Amino acid sequence: MNLNFQINNLLRKFESGNKRDSYRELLKIFKKNKNDNLLRYNLAVIQQKLNLNEEAKINYNYLIKFEKNIKAMINLYNIFFSEEKYYEALNIIDNILKIQQIENVHKDKAFACLKLNNIKISREICEYYLSKNRKDLIALNILGQCSFAEGDNKMAIKIFIDILEFDPNNLSALNSLGRIYHEKRDTKNAEKFFLLALERDEYSYHIVNNIAGFYREEGKNDKAVYYYKKAINLNPNNPYVYNNLSKTFFDLGINEDAKDNSFKALKIKPDDGDIQKTLSFIYLKDHDFEKGWDYFDGRLKLNEFIKKNKNIERLNKKLFRKKILNNSKNKFLVVREQGVGDEILYGSMYGDLLKTLENVTIECDPRLLNLFKRSFPKYSNSFIELGSISNDDYELEKIDYVLYAGSLGRYYRKRLENFINEPFLKIDQKKYTEIQSKLSQYDNKYNIGISWKSFNNRYASDKSLELNDFKDVFKLPNCNVFNLQYGDVLDEINNFNDKKNKLLKIEDLDLYNDFESVAAFLKSLDMFITISNSTAHLAGSLGVKTILIKPDNYALFHYWNQKNNKTPWYNCVELIDRESFLKGSTNLENYLKSMI
Repeated sequence: MNLNFQINNLLRKFESGNKRDSYRELLKIFKKNKNDNLLRYNLAVIQQKLNLNEEAKINYNYLIKFEKNIKAMINLYNIFFSEEKYYEALNIIDNILKIQQIENVHKDKAFACLKLNNIKISREICEYYLSKNRKDLIALNILGQCSFAEGDNKMAIKIFIDILEFDPNNLSALNSLGRIYHEKRDTKNAEKFFLLALERDEYSYHIVNNIAGFYREEGKNDKAVYYYKKAINLNPNNPYVYNNLSKTFFDLGINEDAKDNSFKALKIKPDDGDIQKTLSFIYLKDHDFEKGWDYFDGRLKLNEFIKKNKNIERLNKKLFRKKILNNSKNKFLVVREQGVGDEILYGSMYGDLLKTLENVTIECDPRLLNLFKRSFPKYSNSFIELGSISNDDYELEKIDYVLYAGSLGRYYRKRLENFINEPFLKIDQKKYTEIQSKLSQYDNKYNIGISWKSFNNRYASDKSLELNDFKDVFKLPNCNVFNLQYGDVLDEINNFNDKKNKLLKIEDLDLYNDFESVAAFLKSLDMFITISNSTAHLAGSLGVKTILIKPDNYALFHYWNQKNNKTPWYNCVELIDRESFLKGSTNLENYLKSMI
C-alpha cells in the first residue's frame, strides 16, 4: 500500500474520532520512516492534539534544526503558550520574524508581550495593525486585554463591546467580558457573558473550562464539577482540567477524588508545578506533611512565583535539592517567599535552621529585620536585608546553596509534633511601653484590634471584607475597638464612624511600614480579629489571641486550610468560616470570654 495513502487514511481516521488507535498506527509507520519529515510533522501535530507535548516538542525541534520549518516553529510556540511559558514562546516568535514577517505571528508577539507584562510593545503592535484596519479583531482583542491587565476595566469593556458590534459571536470578546466582570465581582454580568460564549460554541474546551472556573470561585461547586467533567470529555488528555477538577473536589472536602484527579493530571504532565502544588495542599490539609512538602516545591515553577522573584533564574542555579539538611561547612542563603506574611510564617522554622547549619545567611524584609535579630539573639548576624546577596552577583557567587524559606518545611515540619506551640518573635520593650502609655488614655476596657483587608494578591478581594461586616464586634460589652488595617482605608473608616460607630486608632502609627510598633500594639491587645493578611501572621507569631476569618476554600492557603478550627502554625489563632462570620452566627462574646 502506498505510504502517502496509508498516512492520509490514518489522518482521516484520527479526525473522525478514533484518535488513540490512529496515533499508535502512525507511530509504527514513523519508526520505519524516520527520514520522512512530512510524516514527522504530521506525527507532531497529532501528538500536540493529544497533549503529548513533550513528544511533539522533540519532533518540532528536529524539524526546526534541520530545515527551519516555519510551521513547526509556529506550532511549537503555541505549545509554549498552552503551558504559559511565554518567554520561550517569544524567543521562537522573534526567530520566525527574523526569517519571515508573518502578520499573525507578529500579533502573537503582541500576545506574548502582554502576558510578560510588556504592555508598551504589545500596544504598539496592536495599534500598528489597527491603523491599517480598525476592524482588526485580533489586534482589538489583545488591546482590550492590555487595558484589562493595566486595571483599566472601563476601557477594556468598551473595546470588547466594540468587537461584538463588528462580530456578535466573537468568542474571545465574550469570554474576556466574562473574565472582566468576574474580576469586578459583577456576578450577574460575568455569568451572562460566559453563558453567551457557551451558547456560541458549547464544544469549546477553553470556554467550558472558564465557566467551570467561574462557578468554582462563586462557590457553585456542583456546577463547576459538571463543567469540568464536560471539559474533560472535550479534551481528555489535558492535564490542567483534571487539576482544576481536583481543586474543586478539594474545595468540597472530597480529598480522595481530588487526589485521584491530581494524579491523572500528573501522569500526563509529571513536572507541572501547579499540579504538584495542588497535591501538596491536599496532603498538608490531611497533615501528611512529608508527602505534602515533597510536592510543595512545585510552586517554584509557577509564573506567579517567578514574577515575584526577579532573581529566580540565578538563585535556582544554586538551589539546594537534597532530602537531608544536616550540619555542613557550605554557605547557605535563605530567601523569603512571596510576601511578608509567608515570610513571618516560615520564619517560625528559622530557629531550627540556625541550630542545624553553621554558615547560613537569611535575607528578610527590612520591616522585619530587627524583629528577627531580637528574636534570635544568638544568630542576629545571620539576618540581612532583602536583596543584599540575591541582587548582587559578586556576593551570590560566594554562596554554595540557596533555600527558599517555604522549602524548610520538608526538613523541620515532617510531623505534627514538629510544630512549635509558642510565640517565636519578640517585641521591642521600649515600643511596648510607648504603646501602653498611649492606650492608658482610653477607658479601662478590653482592647480589641481589627483588620479587614488584604492587598497585592490574586485573591486579595476574595479574602477581604468591608468594615461594616465587623459591626457585631462593636456591640461587644466593655470593649475598645482599634484599627489595625493598613492601606488606603481612611474614607471607609470615616464613613463607618459617621454612622455612630467608634473605631479607635493609635496616633502616628504607620501600620504598613513600622512593624516594630505594630507588633508592640498587637501584644497590647486582649484579642485581634482579622482576615488573612500579613498582620494576622504577625499576631500569630507573637502569641496574640486571634480570631481569623477564613476566606472561601479556593482562596485559602495551606496554613489556614485545616480540618478543624486550629492551625499547627500558630497555637493562639482560632479559625472561623467567612460565611458564619457574615451571617452573625459566630458568637464573638463567647470567643472573647474563652480567649481572654
